[in-house]
Amino acid sequence: MSDRLVLFGTSGVVAGRVIPIADGDTSVGRAPENGLVLDQDGVSRFHARLRYDNGTLWIQEAGSRNGVFVNGQRIADHKALRVGDVVRIADCELEVRWDTPEPAPQTPPSASESEGKTQRRRWFWR
Repeated sequence: MSDRLVLFGTSGVVAGRVIPIADGDTSVGRAPENGLVLDQDGVSRFHARLRYDNGTLWIQEAGSRNGVFVNGQRIADHKALRVGDVVRIADCELEVRWDTPEPAPQTPPSASESEGKTQRRRWFWR
């Protein structure tokens, strides 16, 4: 398991995306100046702010009209996020997860490799 958090997009314009969390502040909104751009109806130009500090990820509502929801509850100011929490901004849902590297693809052994393995004798008794 990695010690870095990511946001995994589960719906909206971020569906299927893995968004790494940078140390410090990241603004979230529709404007291109944001660190995380959500170009979708219902998202304010500057909708929220993420802050990753000392191993804790926080989300702060930035005065948007449609609000920020964590696990279905609208937040009024800011909230610490934990692994498994789901953040919803308009139609975009982001789940907090650990950054796990993709497993290396398994390649089947070639014919010559598999033949060599079956021809070997074991040194111990059966």
